[in-house]
Amino acid sequence: MVFSVRTRQVIALFFATVLPLSVSAQTPAPNTTEWENEALKLRLFYPSDLVKSDAAEIVRDGHLTLFGISGASDSKLAEATHCLRPVLLLELPQSPSKLNAKVEPGFGGGTRVTTTPSVSATILLAELDINCLTPEQQTKATNLLSDMAEIVTKVPGMKSLAQPATYTIGWQKIHMAVAQGQPQAQPNPVDPQLSGQLPLYTMGLSTNWNSHLLVWYFSSNNIETLNRITKTTVRFGRDQAAPLYPLTIGNATP
Repeated sequence: MVFSVRTRQVIALFFATVLPLSVSAQTPAPNTTEWENEALKLRLFYPSDLVKSDAAEIVRDGHLTLFGISGASDSKLAEATHCLRPVLLLELPQSPSKLNAKVEPGFGGGTRVTTTPSVSATILLAELDINCLTPEQQTKATNLLSDMAEIVTKVPGMKSLAQPATYTIGWQKIHMAVAQGQPQAQPNPVDPQLSGQLPLYTMGLSTNWNSHLLVWYFSSNNIETLNRITKTTVRFGRDQAAPLYPLTIGNATP
């Protein structure tokens, strides 16, 4: 049975809290770029219009920057991301102006110019450093994987779109969380209605692969683009490649 979670702008369609879904293997799609990490025994095939960036640049003064918000500006986010170590950062290149202008006829023979932000997209793969956790955290950490995925709902300005869920890729169990909103820097947040920015759609997917606690964070200000990048295929070890998230997040009817 499919749950439909109604928001003003988006619903996430998925099958129950534990998805009765086993993602089938498939040949990597065309127009994808391969990335491999021998230490992790992991391979990804991501959309070729994304470019690899320096993952170290999103860590400043020991704080991870997630969706443009640094842990230095939010104590709860800092606590949640403190032990995450970036492995791979992929981004959609932005135009110099970062705005798309559209000129239309206006009243009285004039013209009207409207601008919209360029489409953005990022994929961040990170690993949880177990040695970074305190002994107390390690003892009580029974929900590490779900907590890692649900960080997308803890970024200031972001709200959960649906109940977190789990599903499998082959034998690999995946935890999923999805959110929508506009990340807000503290302590001076901007009213989303006045910022002129598009809402951001984010998804977190986490798993325990060969004793490596991994998490992917996807984000885009365009729902179709988010659906496209979450179809990045993954190959765990010698398993066949399969999409990281096979389902679709769709626009809601007001």
